Amino acid sequence: MSNVLFTWIRKEFTDSWRNGRLIIFLIVCFGVGLMNPITAKLTPMLIEMMQDQMKDMGIVYDPPTITALTSWEQFAKNIWIPLLVFVLMFGNIFTKEYGAHTLTPMVTKGLKKTTVLWGKAIQLILVWTAGYAVYFGVTLMYTEYYWGTEAELMSRVWDMTGMFYLYSLFIVALLVFFSVLWKEFSGVLVSMVTILGLDLVFGMFPKVAKVLPGRISSPGLLLQKGFEDRYEYAMGDFAVPFIVTLVVIVALCVLSTILMKRKSVD
Repeated sequence: MSNVLFTWIRKEFTDSWRNGRLIIFLIVCFGVGLMNPITAKLTPMLIEMMQDQMKDMGIVYDPPTITALTSWEQFAKNIWIPLLVFVLMFGNIFTKEYGAHTLTPMVTKGLKKTTVLWGKAIQLILVWTAGYAVYFGVTLMYTEYYWGTEAELMSRVWDMTGMFYLYSLFIVALLVFFSVLWKEFSGVLVSMVTILGLDLVFGMFPKVAKVLPGRISSPGLLLQKGFEDRYEYAMGDFAVPFIVTLVVIVALCVLSTILMKRKSVD
């Protein structure tokens, strides 16, 4: 890594630290990560408190047995919250520079456009990785404290965590690509929502869904159990969308670099 690129990345981190976005994002990841085991732990207590009311309504419902699986199911359900917060908080990392016209003097003085691109892209990846690690780490720590996690389940937890991390890198790649393409954050968001919406629509067709990146956006599938309490899916069932997502990420990176070289930063 060149000194110029390293300096640019450090500058981006300094800005995020000073304006508080980095701290707020990490706090959100910590809070949502803590919510997973706490929600699982409190669910039986809440049901017991409501049992008298439910009996009056003719509803008989025994509190479910809570295990580590329950906590990790909450992890899979809430996994989109940190990613959504990340996109909203850091999604304008490019467009704010265009609006403030701060890139023009730096590029004029010799700063390469590709250095700007990769400096910001790497910062986005590092910030998201840190937040995701906090989200996972807090859930893991409290789940282990309350219930422990058997080896087979923990293996699946690592698989689904890695699977969604790859999908999140796809989201980051889209964010970078559309940030190069558009100078307004609204354009970036609309474009991303459009792509993800199309992914969702085409995902309604089983044969097509098996090759789309959206296939790996639901890591909770790896925790589903069916006949004789066996897990319904294995990591191998997601091999094709896994490879497709990797190819799309690389393609987006290449296209972003090409477009950035040709883009006016005025």
